[in-house]
Amino acid sequence: MVGKHASERTGSALRVAGAGRRQMSLFGSLMYFVPSYFLSIGSFLGLNIVAARMLGTSDFGYFAVLVNLTTLVGQLALMGVHRAGLREAASADSLETLGHLRRGVRAVLLIPLPIAAAATAGGILLWRGSDARGIATAALSGLLVFFAGYQKVSANFLRGLGHVRAASMLTGRSGGALIVLAQALCVLLVAWLAPDSGLPGVLAGTAAGFLMPLAWSWWMLRRSMPHGEGPNRTWQDLRSVVKRDWRFAVSQTGGFLNSTVELWVAGAVLTAGATSLYAASLRIGSLLLVPSTALQVVFSPALARLAKKEDRRQLEALVRTAATVASAVCGVLWLPILVAPGLILSIVFGAGFKAAAPALMFLTTGYLLNSISGLSATTLSMAHHEGDVAVINWCGVAARVASGAMCSVIWGVTGLAASSMVIATLHYSASWLAARRRLSISTHATLRPRLSLLSRIPG
Repeated sequence: MVGKHASERTGSALRVAGAGRRQMSLFGSLMYFVPSYFLSIGSFLGLNIVAARMLGTSDFGYFAVLVNLTTLVGQLALMGVHRAGLREAASADSLETLGHLRRGVRAVLLIPLPIAAAATAGGILLWRGSDARGIATAALSGLLVFFAGYQKVSANFLRGLGHVRAASMLTGRSGGALIVLAQALCVLLVAWLAPDSGLPGVLAGTAAGFLMPLAWSWWMLRRSMPHGEGPNRTWQDLRSVVKRDWRFAVSQTGGFLNSTVELWVAGAVLTAGATSLYAASLRIGSLLLVPSTALQVVFSPALARLAKKEDRRQLEALVRTAATVASAVCGVLWLPILVAPGLILSIVFGAGFKAAAPALMFLTTGYLLNSISGLSATTLSMAHHEGDVAVINWCGVAARVASGAMCSVIWGVTGLAASSMVIATLHYSASWLAARRRLSISTHATLRPRLSLLSRIPG
């Protein structure tokens, strides 16, 4: 009788933990995620528009660098537990697996993430000085590190556990639609109440936008994950996370840097005004990442399951269909930027940012090539080849820093963007070749996509 009741409790808990898993198709998942992601992109642009007009070309570039830095540090401090958690939660079939995953998350949130937040605050304090504004900037940057890390964990685990709707609202630029919309409104409120607050004011609004969405995600995860572990295993759980997920941590950090490291190069090599120009072109250009990022996020659980089954034929058909859909949407977004990049920059950020038009054209062309090459890196990671992704990503980072610094010195903002496009093309080609070698599949766009897979395969 006791065994029967225990079995019923286990089954009930698994149903709660995996609510919605495998019930919604990839098409249905996309229908939730894509509008949410576009909303997050629009809100992200709104946030940056308000920030640019508050800070001007003197400090807007530094704001962009700080947002990217805090996101990177928060992600790195997770030790890869967020992406490994998505992969394992998507195929978990026991409470023991879910409990192990939860203990790993708990250990990361208690030890490396707070340490990373404090270290970031200390570094920013040394950079900005110990006056009131410097202290505020440092403290808020540390807070953003912790919030960014928790957002990554919650969004990935919610998607892996089958909570597609909730995960969709927490995934996207700077934390997803809920977070970025709240950030845009908070920064707008700061601009109204304290227009002279400068960088600390913008950072305060950005941090405040995290609070309510992250509280909601905490409640969702608490309902979905099993409880009951003791508090004395924290260090042991952390060692387990590092041993299991370090390749994910390395590959994810390299992937993030590949999309942002040139902005840091601009901040180090170029003037504050030129850095702001590059940041503005990067913000507009990020619109073209929407299709590939949406498919990458939504398809990850399905790719993990197909790779586990070693169904190479269906895996290739799915990723090539994804590349075709992403390329088509990306091409539509690319055309108006190709025709009138300066006009778009002027309308969005103001006339002072029009000079970034050539940089915007180079960056968006690179993003279009990314869509055409397909989800090679994501497919490799979900198939347990994240080590290859890590090597390719970090080679790309080294090339971007070396080439970007040299081109920035010689040709300024335009040279930096051109370098980014060339290195990006080499990076995507290397990932494509790795998928061919490891998995014997192609990931690039096809003229014969199998769109029916989107409704047949669960998300």
